[in-house]
Amino acid sequence: MNLEKEEEDFKVVFASKKDEDTIIVTSQKQGHLWLEQAMYQFDNNFNQYSSYLNESSMSRTVFTTEELDLLADNAQNDIDKINKINSIVRYFINKDDLIGKVYETIESNVNTEYRLSFPEVDTNKSQDISDESRELINNFNKQINLKQLMRKVIPMSFSEGNYPMYLRKKGDSYIVDYYPLGVIEVSDYEIDGEPYLLINVNELKTRLKKTNKKGKNLFFDTIDEEIKNNYPSEIYEAYTKKKPYAKLNIKNSGIVRLNNLNRKYGLTSIFRALRPSLMLETFERTDRINAKAKAKKIIFQKLHKEILGEKFDKQAFEEMAYAHTNLMNAWKNETVVYTGAAFVEDVKYVEPKTENVNIENVNYQRQKQMTALGISFLNLVSGQSFTASNISVNELMKTINKISEQLEDILEKWYKVVLENHGISLEYCPSIKIIGSEELDKELKLKLSELLYSKLNASYSTVYGLLGIDIEDEKQKRLKENEQKYDEIFTPRLTAYTNSGDSAGGRPVDNNNPDKQLQDQDRRKKE
Repeated sequence: MNLEKEEEDFKVVFASKKDEDTIIVTSQKQGHLWLEQAMYQFDNNFNQYSSYLNESSMSRTVFTTEELDLLADNAQNDIDKINKINSIVRYFINKDDLIGKVYETIESNVNTEYRLSFPEVDTNKSQDISDESRELINNFNKQINLKQLMRKVIPMSFSEGNYPMYLRKKGDSYIVDYYPLGVIEVSDYEIDGEPYLLINVNELKTRLKKTNKKGKNLFFDTIDEEIKNNYPSEIYEAYTKKKPYAKLNIKNSGIVRLNNLNRKYGLTSIFRALRPSLMLETFERTDRINAKAKAKKIIFQKLHKEILGEKFDKQAFEEMAYAHTNLMNAWKNETVVYTGAAFVEDVKYVEPKTENVNIENVNYQRQKQMTALGISFLNLVSGQSFTASNISVNELMKTINKISEQLEDILEKWYKVVLENHGISLEYCPSIKIIGSEELDKELKLKLSELLYSKLNASYSTVYGLLGIDIEDEKQKRLKENEQKYDEIFTPRLTAYTNSGDSAGGRPVDNNNPDKQLQDQDRRKKE
């Protein structure tokens, strides 16, 4: 036995001091364990798990227009229809060129810039509380990774018509969880226009059965442990009490819905493009079959019927084999020269009579598809012998902004939750404005910044923020430049662009000496 090691492990150290009379002591080894545990908890204070829930894949990929008609009937009140529609839409996003490109366009045009507007509160301590609320809200936006959240919410809301969320708090950190439809359901009740969201506990347990090759969960030993650590307390309570549903706290929950027609669920705009997409797929399949038929070379060799005899009771296999062999031997050559036997009547190609689908029908269905998706092609007549095409995404931008407005309402509700948790009055709650997607255009940004600064007398913060420049960073740079006298160092050189016309060439005019002025005038007359 290592006595020195044992003595070192049990060396008494102070762990903490509770009051004047009570002192907790422990061994050095146990103290190190406590310290490691405390450091681990500190490092993981802002880290929270979220799980990807299993979703069943499509059993088949062939759909009919009759099925779409059935799905369209009262879809916004039927979660099973919405899930079926969304699975079809995901299939077409991956497969169809135009629908897939529209989804990419939505992702590319999401503007993650936003503005926070804090109200002015007239109290003695208003400035301190305002500063505290600003810091809390800015930290909250960083914790939930607001820009990344925008990039998730807007494309998913467009493609699935719904994006349910829940603000989960653990310690001092926040995280926004997403639950797929089926696990989360919209109840039949609303409060102040906001729907109550429910969690289907049995469906959640089914989808949480993610296992590794050995049949064990990679991160948590049991489903009980995973729900306790990764889900809100109301879900864990319903799970332990074996309730079928858990009612989510309406202050922390939120759902973005598109085209919900004042009903429970939203419906993706892509659904209206599925019918023309099916027709285009049918046209493509027909053309593919026709192309395969046309690719086959059919040569028909006809023989005289007399080789079958007067009563047509002979087989004439030898004559047929002879004629066939001679034709095939001739066909092997690059230049085919074939002289048939006397009993050969004719040799000819058999051409398929099928034709490709009329291009006008294809263009008609394509136009219907683009109209449903909110895009269109604009023909721009150029000076060349061809016509250029440009795509208009104005309607898509309006859809993005409509989704952003719903997200703004949810975020403002969560800001109130954050302030309440820190005992700050809701009158300090800011409003948020997600910048419109059309303002991503650089040329438009430059025009807006000039208008705001020169005509509307907007603040430097607004103008610089519009251009994506951090005003505090710019302020520090300018202060540093002023200290180091950059303006004096980088004075303009004397060039044709910086020198006025009156002083170009010769000695500059001396306004204080009349004689020199007369000399300069005489010199200019002579020049």
